[in-house]
Amino acid sequence: MPLPIDIAPSGQRLLFLQGHPSFLARDLGRAMAARGHFVRRINLCVGDWFFWHGRDTRSYRGSLANWDRWLEAAITRDKITHIVYFADRTPYHVIAQRVARRLGVIAISHEFGYLRPDWICVEEGGQSAFSHFPDDMDTVRDLARDLPAADTQRRFAYPHWQEALHEVGYHLGNFLFALFYPRFVADRACNPVVEYLSYVPRNRRARRNKPLAEATIAQLIASNAHYFVVALQMEADYQIRANSGYQGLAQFIDDVLTSFSQNAPAKTRIIFKQHPMDNGLTDWASVIRDKAHTLGISNQVDFIDGGDLFALLRQSRGCIVVNSTVGIHALQLGCPVKCMGIATYDIPDLTHQSTLDTFWAAPHLPDPDGVEALVRLMAVAMHVRGDFFSAAGRAEAVRGMVDLIERGMARHFGAYIARPPRLAKALRLGLSIAPWDASDINLDLPPAAEHLPAT
Repeated sequence: MPLPIDIAPSGQRLLFLQGHPSFLARDLGRAMAARGHFVRRINLCVGDWFFWHGRDTRSYRGSLANWDRWLEAAITRDKITHIVYFADRTPYHVIAQRVARRLGVIAISHEFGYLRPDWICVEEGGQSAFSHFPDDMDTVRDLARDLPAADTQRRFAYPHWQEALHEVGYHLGNFLFALFYPRFVADRACNPVVEYLSYVPRNRRARRNKPLAEATIAQLIASNAHYFVVALQMEADYQIRANSGYQGLAQFIDDVLTSFSQNAPAKTRIIFKQHPMDNGLTDWASVIRDKAHTLGISNQVDFIDGGDLFALLRQSRGCIVVNSTVGIHALQLGCPVKCMGIATYDIPDLTHQSTLDTFWAAPHLPDPDGVEALVRLMAVAMHVRGDFFSAAGRAEAVRGMVDLIERGMARHFGAYIARPPRLAKALRLGLSIAPWDASDINLDLPPAAEHLPAT
């Protein structure tokens, strides 16, 4: 049955590539097909096949080297107008973007949303460095002026085991049944068996560390301490690997602690919070403790694994992230934010645009009206409500994605800049900007005061 959305189908021809390890891509594709659009899916591995197989799918078992030519032929043969995928920086999707740009096809990437927990980000091209979303507040305010306030109350929920089961099943299936897709390139940071087994001791430690984290947060708040929060991310995440100048979190930690030791006011503290989904293969507490000891600031540095991040941010003098979604939540709480990588919300008037060294003594306070305008525009132009796992959340996400795709994505709201405006920063950070060429990027503007990692 067609979805109850009052927009006439436009005869789009969609090719789905790898999706999230859930049934969302399948549900979206079949909803689009029910509205009269042409839909095909390409499976690259066993995990893809498990979540979507049937007559509307086909498999690619060739090499990554031949993927460009094979995909171009498939797009040309089926007269594809849109390709749809989850996560824009996987090897297959980077190539797919290049092919799409060459052929004039619209590429649509979706990811976990900035406005979490139950929002999904849907953008043309990609996220972060590859986002076409405006990067100046005058434009954002103008486009958001008549938009409704975003409803950020959580609507959907699902048990954590459901997400874990899908994730583990997808990647372990690819590992254990690799014979069926022998040339598939998984691009995982480590063996999935090793990674998933690591969560057994990691989860035990997290339960043990939670009371200590809560006590640390309570003590900092009760004492009216002046402190900064550093929200750690997942080291294997593409936000670190492809949207920052860092080789890993250790380099980020080193930069932050060095700058803090040299520039923070006396008696100021800094607290690092571990990502709740970190696999525990690296002992970040020890990395931070050793660096703090070397710098002679051990009595000013805390590390927590758990606790209420929002309570911590409300009293914080500032939050430092590479490009985590924690940054936008901090802005909504009025907490100053310094981004060390590339993030869509890292915009003048909102985040600290000067160097990290200046942040400790004079962090830039976010403009609350600007933050509200950003959230309003993000909510309609690059997000849909819903989630990947719950039945109700998935159905809501499908309705929103059908609506957004048929409207023309962010272009419909004017929130589309033809050349992704953050690519120049990516180029200065030494990052790959495929599928764009360096000659496409305007580097005549003076560089922003972003972090340039030491080599």
